[in-house]
Amino acid sequence: MNKTYFKGYIVASLMAISLPIIAEEMSPVSVFGSQDETQQAGSAHFISDNEMKSKGYTDAERVLGRIPGVYSQTEDGYGLRTNIGMRGTSALRTTKINVLEDGVPQGPAIYSNGSMYFFPDVGRMEGVEVLKGPAAIGNGPRTTAGTINFLSRSIPTIDSEGYYSITMGDDGFSRNHTYYGGNIGSVGYVFEYHDYRADGYKNIKGAGNTDAGFDKQTDLVKFSYTPSNSSWNQAFELTSSNTTETSNETYIGLTGTDFQADPFQRYGASSVDQMDNDYHRYIFTHIMQPSANMKITSKLYKTRYSRLWGKSGEMYVDPDGEGTGTLTKVKFSAIDMAGNCAGDTGAELRACNILTNNTAMLGSEYIKRSMGHRDYGMTGVQFVINHDIGNHALEYGYRRHKDYRERHDADYYQKYTINAAGTMSLMPSGNIRGATTTTAAELKDTDASSWHLKDVISAGAFTHTLGIRYEDTEKNDGTNAVPGNAKKDVKDTATMMAASTVYNMGGGQSMFAGFSEGHSPVDAGSAASIEPEKSDNYEIGYRKQSAGSFLEVIAFYNDYSQLIETCLTANGCTGTQGTTTNKGSAEVEGIEFQYKLDNMFAKPQMKGMASHSSVRYPLTISGMLQSSEYTGQNLAINGKSIAYVPDFQLYTSIGMETNDWSIALGAKYHDDTFTDDTNIYRTGKAFIFDLSSGMNIPVNSNGIKNARVFLNVDNLFDKVIVASEHEYGKRPNKPLSVMAGVQFDF
Repeated sequence: MNKTYFKGYIVASLMAISLPIIAEEMSPVSVFGSQDETQQAGSAHFISDNEMKSKGYTDAERVLGRIPGVYSQTEDGYGLRTNIGMRGTSALRTTKINVLEDGVPQGPAIYSNGSMYFFPDVGRMEGVEVLKGPAAIGNGPRTTAGTINFLSRSIPTIDSEGYYSITMGDDGFSRNHTYYGGNIGSVGYVFEYHDYRADGYKNIKGAGNTDAGFDKQTDLVKFSYTPSNSSWNQAFELTSSNTTETSNETYIGLTGTDFQADPFQRYGASSVDQMDNDYHRYIFTHIMQPSANMKITSKLYKTRYSRLWGKSGEMYVDPDGEGTGTLTKVKFSAIDMAGNCAGDTGAELRACNILTNNTAMLGSEYIKRSMGHRDYGMTGVQFVINHDIGNHALEYGYRRHKDYRERHDADYYQKYTINAAGTMSLMPSGNIRGATTTTAAELKDTDASSWHLKDVISAGAFTHTLGIRYEDTEKNDGTNAVPGNAKKDVKDTATMMAASTVYNMGGGQSMFAGFSEGHSPVDAGSAASIEPEKSDNYEIGYRKQSAGSFLEVIAFYNDYSQLIETCLTANGCTGTQGTTTNKGSAEVEGIEFQYKLDNMFAKPQMKGMASHSSVRYPLTISGMLQSSEYTGQNLAINGKSIAYVPDFQLYTSIGMETNDWSIALGAKYHDDTFTDDTNIYRTGKAFIFDLSSGMNIPVNSNGIKNARVFLNVDNLFDKVIVASEHEYGKRPNKPLSVMAGVQFDF
């Protein structure tokens, strides 16, 4: 059947049952709307506060590890710069999915610069929602795969609540997390602080900076006011969140030979790589209920983010190494790291020997450390109206959003020399900062308006969801001195439809099917010939739920008419950084599955009788099988797998627990994944096991309650794989890490 007719047939069939096509933006906090994760016409998952605390994860990759169809490309092992994809979208810099916090885009500039160089402080979150497929049409601007909504600490609704947790672990890891909240009359409040840090698990050559670690701190403050006699049940909330981070990670990997010798070493040239982040976020929320069947949620938000990222990326060398030749620039990405420099000659061979073989630089040679100083900002307002009329749960949403990326790094760099021991030294007069560092640097911005309509229709055993979303953007690209001088008022519009239906078969069983149109905008400054990413996405699934088990199987198919990819240092791209290219058509097909059992060895229980055993044995199995392929006219990549899209995913967890103690062993299979479109570079593959355990301790005095000690182990069997590979070399995953601590409420 022709695809255009097929899409029309699906939408028309569902419209025949109910004419209004009304839709969804984001509810105050939840992206699930009025339905929980087991009722959605599509794949939906919720990770609770208790699960977050018991696992003790700070890395979004591990937090989301049990969610089928959500995958990642490991970078630092601590979750500082996370790469997440889902359902056939590239994981690189999380550019193809929506990442929200409390229903508001996380940023730092979702339209002007989509790459997520700053990721939310996941360890402090109260919960996580994941929504995929047609049901996610209310969240944008990316509609191909789905949305991850992180839930920040909420204000207690009854009495006061406090919590404190301290963790110590390998490689100098430490973590402190505390919050306290309550109510004074009509005013509610919560204060939270989260700090985690480590020395890192890599050893840097040389006698210079040997700190491969990081430190990251976040504070959160919320105040609410709920008038006691409001006829419209009004409520007001103000949120302030601030994060600072200093991390010493690097893109520079190792040659294959050096990786085999010691995967946790770092070349001395990477010792000066450091990123400083400063992030501020403010949200004002107003909620009112003009009638019993209508609720209006309004949000004003503002985000500011600044980062200074100093990193080595190229060197200027004398090809002959005799001090008589003209200096030649060699990018680290041009060195043959995959072939252990066997393919290098001339200047590249000289650069390879300096980088990897402890060859000292001559007096005139130097390594260039780029100083990537960039400021980002977002400001917006969004409204969501939930309106129940008969069997229709309507949701109307509108958002006006502006964001920008402002660079301050034109002619801003440092010159370093390196000796035979791998020690980097700043050269005399090595700080270079031109007079036009800011004025000549790039400034790009976007003004975006979006609205959507969604209607959830209950019709006997069927629940239908119809939705439409509209995006209107105007983008500029220029310099700080002359905004918009390169590209001005570049306009783009897109309309996306979605339709799905759920059939309740009775006995806890249901079937569902859906269609949605995928859209992913291009960054401001992209060539006019580069249009937003477009796709048609289909899914069909089966779900069965009982008192002690849950089973779900979903088949999906993504048909890209044009797939876009961006050239980034993060993926070793050797082209012009930040440029977006159209890779043509592509296809992804796959199956997601999950099975959860509360107790594997539950015994039959007579009515009115207690259970024979207090020990429970929970089981979780989830995974994904998918196949991706470029199908466009570019013969160099036609038939190749899409970069950063794995073929296989499997997660299993088996536990033992009582009301007083628990232990669980989880295993995540990391599939080997190509990291370039020509399928030359790929990651390793292995099962990585994590252990989590805890036991209540009898402390119930001085306001302390629910005290618990815990012991968690990441990568229990110390499996080492190539977690990242591209032109800059190979980098490993995080090794075995033991962490222990205590937590309690007060």
